[in-house]
Formats: sequence, C-alpha cells, structure tokens
Amino acid sequence: MPPDNPATYSENYNELVAKEKLGYMLDYAKTSTVATIVAPLLCIPLYSDNTPELLFKSWLVLMAIVVLVRLQLIRVIKASSDINHKFTLLNIAVGSVTFVWGLGWFIFVIAKDPISYLLYQIICLTILFVGMVGYCVNWKTFCAFIVPLKGLEIIFLVMNYQHIIWPISVGSMVAFYLALKMGFLFSKSWERSFSLRLKNDTLYEELVVEKNASIAANIAKSEFIATASHDLRQPMQAINIFIEMIDHRQLKEYESSVFHRIRKSVSVLNKMFNTLLDISKLDSNLKPIETQFSLALMANDLRHSFADLCQEKGLGLAFTFEDVLIQGDPHLTEQILRNLLSNAIQYTDRGSIQVNFENDQGHLNFSVQDTGCGIPPTDMSLIFNEFYRSDHSRSHHDGLGLGLSIVIRIVKKIGGECAVASEVDKGSKFTIKTPFLVLKSLESPSTALSLSAKPFTNWVDASIRNAANKVSKSSLHVGIIENDDSLRDAYLQYFTTAGYQVCEIPHQEDKFNAYLQDIPKLNFILSDFRLGEKDGIFYIQQLREEFNDEIPACIVTADTSPQHLEMFKQHNIHVLHKPIDIQDIEEFILQQTFSSH
Repeated sequence: MPPDNPATYSENYNELVAKEKLGYMLDYAKTSTVATIVAPLLCIPLYSDNTPELLFKSWLVLMAIVVLVRLQLIRVIKASSDINHKFTLLNIAVGSVTFVWGLGWFIFVIAKDPISYLLYQIICLTILFVGMVGYCVNWKTFCAFIVPLKGLEIIFLVMNYQHIIWPISVGSMVAFYLALKMGFLFSKSWERSFSLRLKNDTLYEELVVEKNASIAANIAKSEFIATASHDLRQPMQAINIFIEMIDHRQLKEYESSVFHRIRKSVSVLNKMFNTLLDISKLDSNLKPIETQFSLALMANDLRHSFADLCQEKGLGLAFTFEDVLIQGDPHLTEQILRNLLSNAIQYTDRGSIQVNFENDQGHLNFSVQDTGCGIPPTDMSLIFNEFYRSDHSRSHHDGLGLGLSIVIRIVKKIGGECAVASEVDKGSKFTIKTPFLVLKSLESPSTALSLSAKPFTNWVDASIRNAANKVSKSSLHVGIIENDDSLRDAYLQYFTTAGYQVCEIPHQEDKFNAYLQDIPKLNFILSDFRLGEKDGIFYIQQLREEFNDEIPACIVTADTSPQHLEMFKQHNIHVLHKPIDIQDIEEFILQQTFSSH
C-alpha cells in the first residue's frame, strides 16, 4: 500500500488516523450526551440532604455550565478545519466535565464517613470505565478525560490521609494506573489495526474494481443480447400472427409445401429468440418459486410436446417415473428438461431418448440419456459455455449454442448439481440432482394440479379453463395499444375475426385523452411497452384510473431488461415476450378476464 514517497505516505496516514479517531470519539461524545446530563441529576437524591445547600447548588450550576460548554465545543469542532485544533477542543470538552466531577470529592465526600467515601469512589470508577469505552482510542484525549477526575481524588486523599481507608485508596490508584496503561496500549493497538484495515480496504477496492469490470462486461453482454434481439422480435411477432391467420388447407399443394417450410423456419427463429429471452431472465434477479406439482403430469406434458419431433426423426422416447407430488419450482424444472430433451433430439439420429425420474433419499433427481453422437473428452469442459458449438457435432446444430448454458444456470439457481457422462458415437447422459422434496405418491393424476407448458401461465384449474372457453367473445372489449402499424393491424384483424369487441387505442397522449371520452368499459388491455414519449405502463394506469378498476392488462414486448420486468410486477401488469403465438395470447386473455371476475 505505501506509495513511492514515504514522507507523503506518513503524512497522509497520520491524517487518516487522526480523522478516524476524532470521528469515533465525536460519535461517542454525542451518544453519551444524555448520560452526561442525567448523571449529575442522580446526585440530587444522594447528596442534597447531606450537603450544604449553597455548595450543592453551586456544584449543580457549575456542572450545567460545563455540560453546555461541552455541547457547544462539540458543535464548534465540526466547523473547524484544523485537525489539531479539533482535538484540543474535544480534550477541553471532556476534561471540563470530569474536572467538575473531581470537585465532588471536596463537596460530597465526608472523609470520616467510609460509606460516603465508598459511594463516590464507585461513581468515579464508573465514570472512568465509561470514558475508557469512548476515548481510549486516543491516549491524549483519554488522559484529558481521566486526569482531572483522578488527580483531584489524589489531592483529596493527601488532604485527608488520616481518615482514608488506604487499601481502597491504593486499589483506586492502581485502577488509575492500569487505566492509563491500557489506554496507551489500546491506542497503539488501534492504530496498528487501522493500518491493517487500510491495507485490506485497498486490496478490497482492487478486487471490487475487478469484480465490477467483470459484472459490467456481463451486463454489457446481456444488454447486447437484449438490444440485438429487441428490434428483430417486433417484426417476428407480426409474422407469427399473420402465419397463424393463413389457412394452409386452402392453399395448392406446392404453395402449402412452401408455407410449411416457412412455418418451420419461423419456428426455429422463435426458438432462438426464446433462448435469448431465457438468458436475459437468468441474468436478472430470477428466484425459484416453490410449489407442489405432479411429476406424472409434468412427464406426460413433456412426452406429448416432444413425441412428434422424435417421430419425425424415427427416435424412441421413453419416460420412467412414479406419480409423486414434488415440492419445488415446476417451471424451472421443466425448462431444464426441455433444454436437455431438445439437445438430446438435436444430436441423435438413431436410437432413443430415455428420461428417468428418481427419488434419491427424499429428493428429486432426473436424467436424460440419448444414443447420439456423444461428446469428445476435449469438449467436456466447454459444453456449458455460452454459444459453444463443438466441431464434432456442428453438422447437427441449427441453434445458438445456449441450451446447456441455460441448463447449468438454472441448476445453480435452484441449488442443484449437474453431472455428464458421454462416449463418442454412443451417446450422452445428463443427470440433475435437485433439492426439491418428494412429498408423497398420488393415486391418480387428477388429484394434482395441471402443469402448463406455456411460459406465461401459472397453475390454472381445469374448471377455470373450461369456463373461460365458454365466455362469449362478442361481450369482451379488448383494448389494443400498439405503435407498430403492421403489428397493430395484425392484432386488430385477428381479434376482430375471432369475434371480440376491439378498441384501437391511440398511443399519442393528446389523442388518447380525447379517446377516453367515448371508450367503452374494457375487459382487458393488450399493450406494447415502448410507445414513444409515454410507455405502456402509463396508458394502462390511465385507463384503470378512468374506470376506477384494476382492469387485467398485459404488455407484449421484446424488452427483457430486469428493471422493466420488476416495474411490470409492481404495477400488477402481466408480461409476454415477443415472439409468441397469437393463440397463446388469446388463451391468456380469456383466462385473465374470467379469473378477474
């Protein structure tokens, strides 16, 4: 830590030590002000009857004066710029009060009365040890505090040596000596400790700088991912809606074939965008949310989701599990499995995929094993890195190389472990150990809640789903706020065709305020986030205030920044991320509209 110039270092160090000591003692002096005021008042019941009235009142007045002087000096110390002058003022402030306490030996103590002597001796020793707590960091200040108190005691003892109990007096003087010695040693020890602290602070600051640089690089990477994908998500959302509105059954054979290829390519792009979204979420303050879920229902949902993909490649897909109730985060668990399954199918051309769930001493473990191309030993330490794509399996890959990176991040989030075993050209096995508890076996899946594979839904009871589907769409007024012309037209065309009462709400503030005069009561608000001068939160809140109702609302956005996600949560606004299927948006609207009533 010492700089090139030792003299400069010594000067700076001494100044730092002095400021630190002064700050500590001033804080103590402020906090002990009440005790300084109350302590003399406690002498009233002890000595008012046995002390001459004029003498006692004079002592009280003198004590009041020095306490006020002490308070004023502490205030003056703040305004002073000279550090040595500050110490002088503090020494005077603390020493003047103990000087008046020292005068108490001649006012309150009757030399021939042992009880009177012992009582004041206890008071002085209490003052001594209280002062040690606050002022022994600086030996000179501690001397200024203790010497007036004990010095006047020594004078009192000399003047009344014939009547004093000398064993007690000698003990008091020994305590005085030890207090001075301890104060001196503690002051030096404190300085050495402070020096070490300065060195540690310097090292810590260097580590913080390095850590902040690492965090800044990670944030820059996340912002780049979010920014790079944001502008692409907007037109992709419109493409998704328009594709869903095309009835391929009315197309000619060749056009239908082209349409399916386009749809498949768009599906691949959607998966890439969702992968980037997963990375952005995991870079935010995402925390596991534990609830109870049925393992059988999760396994069945996954088997249903991946069955067609395995069938296209001629792969077998098998799940081994017991119908048990799990206490944990179902969506993070499902996200791990979906990434592992997608990865296994991607790298397997023949054979099968096996998914096993196990109860390991009351905790859920699971594995995904394939008969694919395997992982070379040289790549084993790199497979969890972001965007990593092995040369051995590059021909199989059409993604971004983020699937396993997402897996390992989620495993760390939930406090689990991930193990990999692989052999080239024979396959790989990923085993996940979780802290999630296996609660009990279920007799029937119907006794558990249903797990939805959709990223935005929570646990939704089947009765709510059925009732929501029976709602008359023509009675539902859906407000649309979107500044992208093509996407707004896509929303309007889809929801109008589906039978909803659609309100096209302007995103310019003046037009919006004029539109409020004729707008009907809304059942749901669907909005983008970035709308120009005002954002979607502003317009949703305005509409809620207009109708004095917490209208269900959802922002469909390409923005994935953690601070915005937290803002949506604070305003009770759901969020869906582009690109997303329009049918999923519609189902979400029905669920939220129905459940709000």
